[in-house]
Amino acid sequence: MIAPDKLVLFSNFAKCWQDFAQGQLLLLSPQGEVLGGATSESQVVNWQNLLNQLSGTPSEPIFLNTSHHNILAVSLARNGQNFGYLSVFDALERDAPLLTLSKEALVMSLVSDHALDSMTDELIGAWNQLELIFRVTQNLAVTSDLIATLRSIIQETQRVVECEDGFILLRTYQGFTCVTSQPQSIEYDEALLNNLLKMNGVVVCNNVALCEPIWELAPDHVNSLLATSLEIIDEDSQAAVGLVNKNNTNFTAGDSKLLAALAQQVAVIIKNFLIHEKVIAEERLSREREIAVEIQESFQPSKLPEVGGVSVAVSSMPASEVGGDFYDFITTDDRYLTLVIGDVSGKGIPAAMLTSITRTMLRVEAMRGEPPHKMIEQANEVLHQDLNQADAFVTAFVATVDTLEGTLTYASAGHPPTLVYRADTQTIEQLKATSLPIGVFGYQESQPATVNLNPGDTLVFYTNGVVKAQSQNNGIFGFEQLFEMVTAHAAESAEALQQHIQAKLHDFYRRGLRDDATLLIVKMLPYAEGTLPHSGPTLINTIDFLYPADIDYLSEISRQISSACRELPHLPSDSRGDDFVYLVELAISEICTNIIKHAYRGKKGEISGQLRLLENGIELDFFDQGASFDPDTVPEPKADPNHLVEGGFGLHIIRQIMDVVSYDSQPDKGNHWHLIKYLPD
Repeated sequence: MIAPDKLVLFSNFAKCWQDFAQGQLLLLSPQGEVLGGATSESQVVNWQNLLNQLSGTPSEPIFLNTSHHNILAVSLARNGQNFGYLSVFDALERDAPLLTLSKEALVMSLVSDHALDSMTDELIGAWNQLELIFRVTQNLAVTSDLIATLRSIIQETQRVVECEDGFILLRTYQGFTCVTSQPQSIEYDEALLNNLLKMNGVVVCNNVALCEPIWELAPDHVNSLLATSLEIIDEDSQAAVGLVNKNNTNFTAGDSKLLAALAQQVAVIIKNFLIHEKVIAEERLSREREIAVEIQESFQPSKLPEVGGVSVAVSSMPASEVGGDFYDFITTDDRYLTLVIGDVSGKGIPAAMLTSITRTMLRVEAMRGEPPHKMIEQANEVLHQDLNQADAFVTAFVATVDTLEGTLTYASAGHPPTLVYRADTQTIEQLKATSLPIGVFGYQESQPATVNLNPGDTLVFYTNGVVKAQSQNNGIFGFEQLFEMVTAHAAESAEALQQHIQAKLHDFYRRGLRDDATLLIVKMLPYAEGTLPHSGPTLINTIDFLYPADIDYLSEISRQISSACRELPHLPSDSRGDDFVYLVELAISEICTNIIKHAYRGKKGEISGQLRLLENGIELDFFDQGASFDPDTVPEPKADPNHLVEGGFGLHIIRQIMDVVSYDSQPDKGNHWHLIKYLPD
């Protein structure tokens, strides 16, 4: 679409052209509609048929075949996008070079506007998107009424985007339905749905002229429209979602992206409801299992994660009656891999729907960068009321693998223990639950748990259906048989181990009852040359500080640094942690006192520095511009009980407290103290 200000600019340019070249310059849309420079003669020309002669959108002007007028035309295409055409009515041969120059100038302006609009619209508020996802998830969980669910979703969307009204148009074998956000709403017609189905992607119309071709019967006060069709993948059903009249401004590219993302979620919701309704009508409850399987599989990852340092294999075997197993992979870079495996109590459509909601909630929290225990805590906070009403609960094991450091941080909400096979000792460890299941009364937040992983170690995640598989003689597959399978085949690849266990389970199931069984294997790979993890401690945070060299500020310096030290994630929670912080405070006091008294000798000055919080301790640097000295000339104090003196112990105390103490002085940089203290084992 060409902006109105560009049309005004073209109108002025067309007048100049007519005065200079004596031809009539026209601006045409990609569909052949005359946008500017039209006269009575040019309006009767079938421009769409003529423009078909511009095969391949050539970059040079060509004459179009017509018996009455000489027409010269050129495409306004650039980088795969066609903004329309420039045409000269009653043209001469000499007009071709000038038309080429005019085309280049106009295309350059249109491309620049388009790029600027795209960059500006990227600034959509992330909080609004996350809030909308949360609201949609809530609405999906609390109702089985499709119309009520869609109305609640469009109301939340209208509130977030801040517009006058919103709509969802739905056509099924039962007829046409319009769901709006306002009780006394605008009247939407089926022709609008038909036009939106013909469009490719999101339609943005920020003026009446742009709205008219898409919505011919729009009320007079409608001045902007943002809409898109929904991909329901059902030949008997079509739908579209849209917003009308954004408050005091135009719809942006950010609004478009939000609507596109929402459209995907709404399409899945409508698809699931329609499939369920059709099956109930045609085959009643006998078809419930097949539909629930379809819903469940639509939310499973389509491919394995691509993260260096690990090999992943997964299998999910649905039961004869569908249950609520789910799994997911979330990657933000090539270092961290977050894995989710869970099981919703119950079976059938309700369990499948709760499965998709829970998985979505956990994925949203993971994409926000939350650690595993916070992901589970937030999911419980949002879903516990709905799960209680449904008399259901969810077990989930969430883990983040740091492939560079070789660590696994996890939290388990009542899920079966994950197995860690240690390649060096050929033993199996169990990572047990850290909290109650999601939705269970009395749930309390768990603390993060971390274990180290080495190349060759294997992680085995699974659901209850694996260990509780039952044979005809009531035998249980059990933990012991799973342990034996892991021990026997852990040296093989992740895929091979998964196939061995799956084959054993399949044979077991043939002789007995069957439940959902999901198995996820993660194997730590040997580090390739040049990819070994660094041996230095991990940097958590850096804090810079600057204070006057004055005794009155000693307490402020100490307070800032000691407060930061308490943020260390591995600081012991008992008295050892308090002792660590106290000793750091004492060393800081001694260093700063020496700088104030001996380096500056009572004169004004500054103490600057940096505190680095490490995974295993702290690192401190102090800088001053005072007088330098040689620490080696300071003798170690000797305490004489018969001649006690005050002072002289400062440097000795610092050396005793800190694990690393160094000092250097350079004329252009001043004095530099470097201190390190490690956390207690």
